[in-house]
Parts: sequence; C-alpha cells; structure tokens
Amino acid sequence: MDKLLEQDQNRLLQALQNNGPQTAQELSIALRLTVPRVTSLLYKMKDEHLIHSPRCTTGNKGTPINVWEILASKD
Repeated sequence: MDKLLEQDQNRLLQALQNNGPQTAQELSIALRLTVPRVTSLLYKMKDEHLIHSPRCTTGNKGTPINVWEILASKD
C-alpha cells in the first residue's frame, strides 16, 4: 500500500475514533485534507469494511450528507 495512503487512512480512523461520527467536510477540516481526498479515502475504507455511514444529515441546500463512523467489530 502507498505510504501516503496508509498514513491518511490512519489519520482518518484516528479522527473518527477520537471525535466520533463525522461528515467528509468535518474530517477534511480536522485533517487539513481536501474534501475530494477525504471522500476518496472514505469510500475506499468503506469497501474494506473499516467504516460505514449508517445515517445522513441535511446540508445547507437540503441535500443528504453521509455521517461516517468506524464499523463495530463483530467479535
């Protein structure tokens, strides 16, 4: 895995673990990454079953926005 990709994924997981569920915009601000970069990471991590978006919030224009959180382990 690309070292930068791994570093950004770890930072994103840490932010979700420390601060709870967040939107891509909130994560972008917290991690100082662009929204497209964060969104790309989120969907990659979703495909790897590390995180999920069980609910949405409503944006300024009334559009749904995913709220992301760490996927609870089934242990």
